[in-house]
Amino acid sequence: MKMKRLLKNIQLILLAAGLFGAALGQEGEGGTESVFRLGFGARALGLGQAYTAMANDPTAVFWNPAGLENIYQQSATFFHTTLFTSTQYDFLGYAYPTLDLGTFGFGIARLGVSDIQERDINNVPLGNFSHDQYRVYFSYAKTLFWNLTPGISVRWIRSGWNNLEEGDLTATGIAADFGLMYRPDWIGNAFIQDWSFGLNVKNVFAPQLRAGNLLDEYPLNARLGIMKKVRFSGGTAINLLLDVDYSQKRSLLFHAGTEYNFQNLGKVRVGFDGQALSFGAGVEYSMFQIDYGYSGSAYRDVFAPTHRLSVSVNFGITRDDMFRLAEQKRIEEENRIKKEIREADKRDFVARHLKQADEYFGEGKYLDAIVEYQQVISMDPFHQRAGVMLDSSNALLARDFKKRQSLAVKEALDKDRAANDSMFVQEHFEKGRLLLDKKQFVEAMIEFNIALERDPENQILKNSIATTKRRISEEVGSLVAKSREQFKNQNYAEALRLLGDARLLGADNQQLQNEIETLATRIRVQENIQKGLMLYDAGEYQQSLDILSKALELDPQNELIRQYYEKSKLETVSGQDEMDPETEKKYLRGVESFLNGNYREAITIWEEILKDHPYNKRVLKGISNARERMKNAKASK
Repeated sequence: MKMKRLLKNIQLILLAAGLFGAALGQEGEGGTESVFRLGFGARALGLGQAYTAMANDPTAVFWNPAGLENIYQQSATFFHTTLFTSTQYDFLGYAYPTLDLGTFGFGIARLGVSDIQERDINNVPLGNFSHDQYRVYFSYAKTLFWNLTPGISVRWIRSGWNNLEEGDLTATGIAADFGLMYRPDWIGNAFIQDWSFGLNVKNVFAPQLRAGNLLDEYPLNARLGIMKKVRFSGGTAINLLLDVDYSQKRSLLFHAGTEYNFQNLGKVRVGFDGQALSFGAGVEYSMFQIDYGYSGSAYRDVFAPTHRLSVSVNFGITRDDMFRLAEQKRIEEENRIKKEIREADKRDFVARHLKQADEYFGEGKYLDAIVEYQQVISMDPFHQRAGVMLDSSNALLARDFKKRQSLAVKEALDKDRAANDSMFVQEHFEKGRLLLDKKQFVEAMIEFNIALERDPENQILKNSIATTKRRISEEVGSLVAKSREQFKNQNYAEALRLLGDARLLGADNQQLQNEIETLATRIRVQENIQKGLMLYDAGEYQQSLDILSKALELDPQNELIRQYYEKSKLETVSGQDEMDPETEKKYLRGVESFLNGNYREAITIWEEILKDHPYNKRVLKGISNARERMKNAKASK
C-alpha cells in the first residue's frame, strides 16, 4: 500500500509537469510513454513538436537522428524550462559533422523534482524524497545515395527515487531509436522544390526498467514528418511542417507548425501539438541562436502554460570549409604524387638516354651520343658524367670531321677548290649541329643536306641526317603524347597546337599525318561539343546550333551531338512557329485526349499538326510526354 501511494504521488508530479499520459507502470503492468515525450528545444515547442522533417540542431538526437546531417558546423544547444511544481527539465546537446564519415551527436537530458512529501497509509508525513530521470544519447547519421539519410540514437536511461523511507530505488536500461530523412533534389517549378520528409521510430530496441516491484515499459512510437519551404525574395522564407505521431499506447496525434524566417536573422513560429496551440520566436546573431517557445495546456483550467528557452552556439569550421580543406589536401596530395612520378620519370629518362648515349659513344657515333647526352643534361643540368662525356663526344666528333676534311683536301687534285669546299661543308655542318641542339630539326636537315651536296661521300654528314630524322620521329611522338594528355585534361586549344607542331615536323610521313589528323578531328569534335553544350545551358541556342553543326560535320554518327543539335534547333525555331486558331483548337483536342488517358489518339492529332508546324515546342513536348506515358503504362503491366 505504501508503494501504491508513492506511485500516486509520482504520477501526480509527472502529470503536473505537463507530461500528460506519461506515467510509470505499476505492479508489473506496462506504462504508456516516456516522460520525455515533450522533447527538447524551444524551436520544436514553438512549432507544435512538428520537427521530424526539419531537425537540424543538436536536439535532433531526440526528434530525428538523421537530421544531424543537416547541421552545417559544430553546434551545441542548451535547453531549460521549469515545469509545474518546480520540476526542472534540462538538455545539453552537441553535434559534430564531418565531411565523409557522417555526423556524430551527443546529448544528456534530466528531469527532476525534489521535496516530494511521502506519507504513509494513514496520510502521516514521513519526510521528503526526490525523483529524477536521465537520458544520455549517442547518435549518428550519414547521407547515402539520392540524398537519403539514415540515423540512429542509442539511449542510456536512468530513473531514481532518493531518500525514501524504504531506501533509494534505481532503474537503468538501454533503448535505440531509428531515423530517416529524405531531401530530394527535384528540379522544376517552386512547388516541387525544397521538400523534406522525415521518419523517426522510437524504441526500436525497447528497454524495461525495473525498480523493486515497479516496471516501466516503453512502447513503440513512430513519427512521420513532412516539410515544405516556401521562398520569397530578399532571403525570407516560410517553413510549413506536419507530423503524424503514432504510439502503441494512445490515440494518433497530429502536430503542425509554421515558421517565418526573415533573412536568417529572426524567426516567428506558431504550431499545434495535438492538444494545444504553441508559439515561438528566435533570433540569430553571429555564432549564437536564441529560441523561445510557449505552449498552452489541454488542462489550462488546472495548469499554467509552459515556457521554454534554448540557446545554440555554432562554432568551428563549416562543411564548406571542410570541403575546401579536403580539396586543398587532395590537390596537395595529387601534386606530391605528380612530383614523385615526375622524379621517377626523370630518373628513368636520364638512365635510358645515358645508356643509349654510352652505346652510341662506344660505336663511334659521336653525334648520336652528343644528342643523347644533351637530353640527359636537359633533364638534369648538373649530371656530371653526362657533361664530361658530352665534351668528349664533341671533341671526338670534331676530330673525326677534321680528319675527314683534311683527307679529302689531301686526295683532291684541285687543292684550292677542295679547301674551299671543306670550309663550306664545315660551316654548314656546324650550323646544322647548332640547329639540332635547338631542336630546329627541319632547318638542321637543310644545313646537313647543303653540306652533303658538296661532299656526297661524307659518312659523318649522312649519319647526321639519319640522327636528325631519328630525333624528328622522337619529337613527333613526344608532341603527340603531350597532345593526348592535354586532350585528356580538356585543354583542347593546347592539344591542337601541339598536333600542329607534330604535323609540321612529320610532313613527309603520310601514315603519321593520317594518325595526327584523326586525333585532331577527335579533339575538334570534343571542343565543339563542350562549347555547344555550354552555350545551350546558357540559353544561347543560335550560337549552340552553329557550333554543334560544325561538330556534326566532323562526326555525323555522334548521337549526343545530334540530340543537342535538334534541341538547339527546336529552341531556335519554336519561338517563330506560332499556330493559327484552327490548329490551336486541334492542339487542345489532343490535350483533352491526353488528359483522358488516350495517349495514342493524342499523338495522332499532334503528329498531324507537325506536318505544318514541325518545330512547335508545345506539340513536340506533348508527343514526347504521351510516348513516355505509354511506355510507363506498358512497363507497369
